[in-house]
Amino acid sequence: MKTPSASAVLALVFVAAVTCHDGLLAFQEQDVPNADTPKGVNPLAGEDPPATRVAKGAARVGAMVGDETGVKITALLRQLFDSTLSDDVRLDAGAQLSQISGALDASEPILHSAQRQLDRRVRLATAGIQALKDGESGDDARKLVNDLLLRACVDYENGSRDAHAEVVRVNYELLKQQHPAIFAKVGPIVLEDYYNYNLHFVLSEPLLSRIVSDYRTESGPVADCILGAWVTGKQVTDTMVRADVKPSPGTARFDLVVDGRTKTNTQARKSPATIYSNGNHSFTIRKPLLFDGSGFSTEDANMEVDVDNRTVRVSTDYDRIPIFSGIARGVARKEVRRKQYQADGIAARKLADRALPKFEEEANDQLVKANGSIQDNILQNLRDRGIAPTAYSARSSETHFAVSSRTMSPRNLAASRPPSNPAPRKGVAIQLHESTINAAIDGLGIAGEMTVAEVLGTIETALKDLLDREVSLRDPDEVIDDKTDFDFSEFDPIRVRFDEGQVVFILRTGFYQKDKNRRVPRYIFEIPLGIEVRDGSLVLTAPRTDPRGILSLRPRAIEGKASLKSVAQARGIAKELLDKTFKQQSTELDSNIELELKNRENLKLQITKLEITDGWVTLIME
Repeated sequence: MKTPSASAVLALVFVAAVTCHDGLLAFQEQDVPNADTPKGVNPLAGEDPPATRVAKGAARVGAMVGDETGVKITALLRQLFDSTLSDDVRLDAGAQLSQISGALDASEPILHSAQRQLDRRVRLATAGIQALKDGESGDDARKLVNDLLLRACVDYENGSRDAHAEVVRVNYELLKQQHPAIFAKVGPIVLEDYYNYNLHFVLSEPLLSRIVSDYRTESGPVADCILGAWVTGKQVTDTMVRADVKPSPGTARFDLVVDGRTKTNTQARKSPATIYSNGNHSFTIRKPLLFDGSGFSTEDANMEVDVDNRTVRVSTDYDRIPIFSGIARGVARKEVRRKQYQADGIAARKLADRALPKFEEEANDQLVKANGSIQDNILQNLRDRGIAPTAYSARSSETHFAVSSRTMSPRNLAASRPPSNPAPRKGVAIQLHESTINAAIDGLGIAGEMTVAEVLGTIETALKDLLDREVSLRDPDEVIDDKTDFDFSEFDPIRVRFDEGQVVFILRTGFYQKDKNRRVPRYIFEIPLGIEVRDGSLVLTAPRTDPRGILSLRPRAIEGKASLKSVAQARGIAKELLDKTFKQQSTELDSNIELELKNRENLKLQITKLEITDGWVTLIME
């Protein structure tokens, strides 16, 4: 069976990054769209009891800390989300967890991640429990709050499933409508930690200048009339375009700056004298641009000109008359000096009158094309797939340009605040939450029985539409063996979780082996793929498929009871898939990226940092 290459897997991980950034932490205060609840089979049928799910989630967080502290965290989290305990016992557990979290060494990446996860769970849980205690609410309110806490802080945190997110959404709206006092305490925390922006870009001014840069040299004749003198000659103009980022809290703003220099070699004839001059004129054009996350707007450009004309020679009609030649040239030079200021002003206005309208026309034309590409190509394609960003935030400082967006399917949630990250000095930082990837996967329409070729083709088509270029994830020299098909679940067939240094693929699928006419029931597989930057290369660490590896764990059956035979068959097929995908335990990929820029040299960047933690990927390229 032919399976995706390592680069294909990596492409799937970052498919959502092509859809769309101190300012990274902004988030939107706005209503959350209602989910369109699907009818039919209950996607939550057969799941473990709440106590079991709470225990698994608590153990995962506790294991990050380890030792006695991790054991204590596990026990306290189980108390915090045990709805059978009293409010006081649960609140005391939350207070102890907050104290433990504050004492963790945040300089250690894994402990910092554990701290973030603890704080997020404790913040929402204690707010909900305290609201119930203060309001002496009835059984209905208690059920709504406890279900919301369980689905958000336990289920969604561990699996990012649509069905869990939908319960959070429904309960969020019911609390808002039926229990406003409780909602006032719980709602803002849900917005901040589960509906926040899930894609952030921070672009440095040097890199933005490289993107917009353009160097031109233009030459041509001079033929003009200035103060009654007929001026002829030639001129050469050099221009360089750059970006100058400006502080703006509500929208990202930068000036498109053209630095230019015009050199002239002219002669001005006004009888009886001819003045020969060399000019070295500098000018700067600034055009303010504003970006709100979905398109550009602009303001009128302005231009400053510094004229520098130097007289190099004077001739008159009397040069052959010995007595009068010197007098005539002196008079001509005196007249030139008398009118120099006025002449320079006229020359500056004429230069601006020629250059400014041309620049305005060209810049506005490019902005129209850019906005058309954003709206008609990128965003429309995402709208067609149901994963267009629903909210944007843009802002800028003196040195950086930042944009955030929120992309989520109608039945899912979004993100918490991203991990703090220093702004890149001369590159770009991208922070991508797992919910963005999962929304993109939802838009692929993967479900039911599919061949390997169909899965790859679906991903290739999506990437082609988004990138507007041909994309192939297959080795053209190999023939795909379609003897084994996937049998994906209709609900959450593929999910991605960003763990510490790993991308965990959660597959809900069975298999159909055509040559054996054998069907293997659907199971849940968790397949971890390590990704890191090491010695200047991007290194993928494949999942272990030996007996002590990840596949030694029993895959979990989705429906019904698993038999030992079907478990062995499912494990064997998954092992074959992984062994064909990853030919070796570690695979090095080129960390250099080349971006095509129209009408100019391609932009070359290198990945200098890749950090995966607490649901986020942070990528820095310089």
